[in-house]
Amino acid sequence: MSRWQVILTSVLCTFLVGGLILLLSSRPRGEPLILSTVNHDNRIVYEIYGAVASPGVYHSTQGLRVMDAVENAGGTLDSADSENSGLARRINDGDIIIIPTIAPYQATITLSIKTGTARLNLNLATLEEMMTLPGIGEKKAQDIIDYREKLGGFKEVADLLDIPGFGEKTIEQFYDLVLVE
Repeated sequence: MSRWQVILTSVLCTFLVGGLILLLSSRPRGEPLILSTVNHDNRIVYEIYGAVASPGVYHSTQGLRVMDAVENAGGTLDSADSENSGLARRINDGDIIIIPTIAPYQATITLSIKTGTARLNLNLATLEEMMTLPGIGEKKAQDIIDYREKLGGFKEVADLLDIPGFGEKTIEQFYDLVLVE
């Protein structure tokens, strides 16, 4: 083999090895794997309270609407305000739904199904609506309304501390559930 053949073979081998390295290093390696939690059984859990026959926690399938949840809870009471209930909205897992009652005042409940929160206005809520709060029975609900009427309304949620039977621990759980307007 002559000298020029050795040089030419070396150059060709260098280009061949370089080309292979370039080809292999620029090859796509696939898409990243994204792991996420998937609800395979398509089940949701939601709470429904207010003017329904059987308030409580229910299990159902995804795609449920508020009107279906009301049916699952035994239908609405005669005092239900179905015009302001958002019956066509879809329910997500963990949502809290409160079906308002017809009251002399408008907007007693600020409802947001998307975020799963419903806030009850202490200055406008009815006895039945007060009873949807955790740990509040008919007597405590009436005590809240009596206090509200006696003093002309609440200025802040902490005013509940002035009512006998209400302590800091009791109202601590209400801060995300009620408001004062």
